[in-house]
Amino acid sequence: MKPRHTDPSRMVRWYPTAWRERYGDEMAALIEDQLGDQTPTLRFGLSIARAGLRERAIGAAIVGRSATPSERARTGALIVLGAWSAFVIAGASFSKLAEHFSVVVPAPHRALPWTAFQVVQIAALIAASLFAVGIVMALPAVSRFLRAGGWSTVRRSVLRSAVLGGAAAASTIGLAVWAHAISSAQRNGTDPGYGVAFVVWAVLVAATICIWARAGIAVGRRIQLSRRQLVLESGLAIGVAGAMCAMTVGTAIWWGSMAVSAPWFLHGSPVGTAGSPVDLRLIVTMAVMLASVVAGEYGVARIGRSWTDMLRGTS
Repeated sequence: MKPRHTDPSRMVRWYPTAWRERYGDEMAALIEDQLGDQTPTLRFGLSIARAGLRERAIGAAIVGRSATPSERARTGALIVLGAWSAFVIAGASFSKLAEHFSVVVPAPHRALPWTAFQVVQIAALIAASLFAVGIVMALPAVSRFLRAGGWSTVRRSVLRSAVLGGAAAASTIGLAVWAHAISSAQRNGTDPGYGVAFVVWAVLVAATICIWARAGIAVGRRIQLSRRQLVLESGLAIGVAGAMCAMTVGTAIWWGSMAVSAPWFLHGSPVGTAGSPVDLRLIVTMAVMLASVVAGEYGVARIGRSWTDMLRGTS
């Protein structure tokens, strides 16, 4: 009996369900013929995984042009939705890190970081507004989808999101009550218990955002939208991606100006002391922002190419 990890049918699971139903048996037989009684090498396993993931990406209209322009536009908008969800987490981190920064920056050097921070805030407001408009526009289609029996296909994802969201809301209230009962110093590191609770709360909120985004993407892939609605929704997605770019630039400028004018703030050191501009929390925050922007711009590129094909009338 072969070890479980050499079972061809298990290796074929890298491929999407529809592909497996059509070609799975032939692929499993081909893998078995190639391997014989040998254990697959790491390179062989990675090649199967890579090919399977590519088929999944093609089937989801993430890559390639086999899908219709409308479906590629939808996928591009959903990619931006996923990128925005990750960006929200990074944005919340930046907001926490920059809290009360203007108090410690010398007045002659306050203009640049304050302007950069305002750019981040305005861009965030614009992105949130565009996101909200997109949700409102999609509500009639979501309602039709649910009335047509779509609830059964997304019920588990939505209910899981609702439960996690309720836990995040309850923990937010509890943490807020705790924060008001302790001093500012305790909230900023001298109370280990509160620090651990804050980290757990942050992870829970981040997980809630991610799982709600996943549920939204699952619904967004299934609802029926007209071509005009898809163009409008994808146009809003382009606006959100642009706002993410502006926020990332604003955050980078804020970081650079603070590193010059108030480096002590980045590490919580006493005012006026020297400090390194390198801060691990900001590095991670900026990395998530940049990754989200790259993903969002890829979604925009998919939208742009699909619009071009729509105008040309190609399928």
